[in-house]
Amino acid sequence: MDDIMRLALILLVSAVLAGCAGGRYASVAPEKCAGCDSGAEAKRAQTMAKARTEPFPKCPVPAEASPVVSFSRGIDPARMLTVAAVGDVLMHDRLQKYAAGQADGFFTMMEPVADIIRAADVSFANLEGPAAAGISARGRKMKEPEGRYDGLVYAGYPSFNYHPSIATDLKRAGFDVVLTANNHALDRRSAGADGTVKTLTDAGLPFTGSRARKDKDRPWHVITPVDAKAGAFNIAWLGCTYGTNDMPDPYGQILNCFEDRKAILEEIAALRTRKDVHGVIFAPHWGTEYRHKPNKKQKALAYDALDAGAIAVLGTHSHVVSPWEKYLTKDGRETFITYSLANFVSNQEGLARRASLILLLGLMPDATGEELVVAAAGWIPIHMYRADGKGIEGPIHAEAIDRTDGRKKAKDLLLKYLPAENIHPPSTDFWAGQACRPPIS
Repeated sequence: MDDIMRLALILLVSAVLAGCAGGRYASVAPEKCAGCDSGAEAKRAQTMAKARTEPFPKCPVPAEASPVVSFSRGIDPARMLTVAAVGDVLMHDRLQKYAAGQADGFFTMMEPVADIIRAADVSFANLEGPAAAGISARGRKMKEPEGRYDGLVYAGYPSFNYHPSIATDLKRAGFDVVLTANNHALDRRSAGADGTVKTLTDAGLPFTGSRARKDKDRPWHVITPVDAKAGAFNIAWLGCTYGTNDMPDPYGQILNCFEDRKAILEEIAALRTRKDVHGVIFAPHWGTEYRHKPNKKQKALAYDALDAGAIAVLGTHSHVVSPWEKYLTKDGRETFITYSLANFVSNQEGLARRASLILLLGLMPDATGEELVVAAAGWIPIHMYRADGKGIEGPIHAEAIDRTDGRKKAKDLLLKYLPAENIHPPSTDFWAGQACRPPIS
């Protein structure tokens, strides 16, 4: 046998063995392991397949560009508390005008995914902009217009302000808490921040990251009681923003992620020690617009917040999705970070700004039953649909991609940054069939 034939034979045998062993994260079933019906590699393949399916379903196969997230706690759907989170609710002029002409207002644009949002035990969104009744762009009181959009009192970019009905429409869609600290929080000056607080308070929609001028002692965080399969728990939310588009904040109404960094970390640490708080979620508005990758400042603050006691970081602002990661804290806790939830509802152009996700986090009580830990992460691909065309004003709405016949390009784009193996079907039977154990080494 000459050297070329010998080399070809070696390569062929190596390929067969590699396909049967499958490496550390293989998911090849033993019956498909042709040529490996005996030997150590076949036994290893059988052991791995059995361990992954008894009692849990098979674990996902990590891809280098899409880090699969799993947690050692394991999933017990009967004891899970599910968090659903979306990114920016950014109502540009076109969307406000459209909503004003709909009987269901802003809810019309959220209705196709409202069943998913409602089914979670607690749901979060970033309310990007004020919702202040009768306030001008200069922060002065104006006569209330007859409708819900007039392009002046209620208008879009660059000085956003939404009709107060957006608060009740968000609640109707299933949202339980919103972030009000973002770069558009002071678009209508201090009076706009005051008006937003009043709107949300009147609607009974909890918020974090801002406060009224008269409420200087109001805490930045908010606590949401949650009744779930796992029991009754209190989740604390703490939000902040990198800035306010150079709009002055003379009364200290908006929490700043970096200028107030020390106070933020101290507040997270204090919340974790409270007996009536079972988990802290940090919600920073940060990063670089239209950039998928987080910067060093974001990573450093995320890690510090988790080390201080948070269980998850839910980032917003960049308007496009970013990779996520699991972080092991200094005290050994498995925690979760998503640097950008992208847009939820907006009129921004381009596929990257219209493709997004509903993030799902599964929380479970720890061994003591006194603290929640992250047990699972999943995501549902969504897309902002607009019936574009001359003279066409609608429909406009967020939709779950896997409920549509198209949107392949949108999903393919999302899969560049998020793992296919963690996709959750767009159903409300959360975590059914999603349980898995960590990979076997």
